Amino acid sequence: MSLRWIGAALLFFLAASPAMAEVESATDKVVDAFMALDHNQSGSVSYGEYKAMVDQRAKARFRSMDANRDGQVTDAEYRAFWRKTKAKWYRLKR
Repeated sequence: MSLRWIGAALLFFLAASPAMAEVESATDKVVDAFMALDHNQSGSVSYGEYKAMVDQRAKARFRSMDANRDGQVTDAEYRAFWRKTKAKWYRLKR
């Protein structure tokens, strides 16, 4: 075999690899993100692991609504939050 042929074959396989790779579906991506919650690597997500993520997101969202950081969200704060973020949280295309 010539060095030129080996180089051409190697170039073909390296260039073709991404195109030949199986494309990850949207469902696969969602499942992968969910399984990333399995912090103890048990192969399943426990209620505690899931709840920790939900609590973290709820705290972050509440903080973004509570403009004056007093631990309470007023009508005015929520209206301001809604006007600012509704497009982000409730977009039509997902």
